Amino acid sequence: MNMLYKRSMNVEALEMDEEWLILNAEQYTVTKLNEVGGLCWSLLKEPKTVGSLALELQSHYEITAEEAERDVEAFLDQLSQLGLIEYAS
Repeated sequence: MNMLYKRSMNVEALEMDEEWLILNAEQYTVTKLNEVGGLCWSLLKEPKTVGSLALELQSHYEITAEEAERDVEAFLDQLSQLGLIEYAS
């Protein structure tokens, strides 16, 4: 089953110069995302699967499907640990 992920409702995001700052007031953290992370973050406004995010990365960058999926999984794992994303129901 493909899990759907989305942004957590408890965070604020600010885009500046192709980078994103994600503020988690509950955990007192600020996370900085690069251009690739920012693309994934912007897509997570709506629920997305690992596969759908990986396809978007492939369409923007010259990477293989395996690289895209591996990178997306690692990225989502980090965001999940930081409480920045959640499973969409």
